[in-house]
Amino acid sequence: MIEIKDIITLSDQNEYQVVSIVDYEYRIYYYLVDINEISNVKFLYKNGDKLTEVEDEELVNKLLPMFYEQIKDII
Repeated sequence: MIEIKDIITLSDQNEYQVVSIVDYEYRIYYYLVDINEISNVKFLYKNGDKLTEVEDEELVNKLLPMFYEQIKDII
């Protein structure tokens, strides 16, 4: 199970830290930041046993406030 603050390596061979996790409309979404290049962020969702990148910008805009809400007490 992936949790906030975990470090994972994606297929691009970069290491990312899990910043936030949101359960939205029966899917688990992850907000990741590259640990070596913080401007490199990824929004992924759990797709079976894989992580798939969210390509819908409108969905990302809906998720951003939810990601923040999950971690606002941590930051």
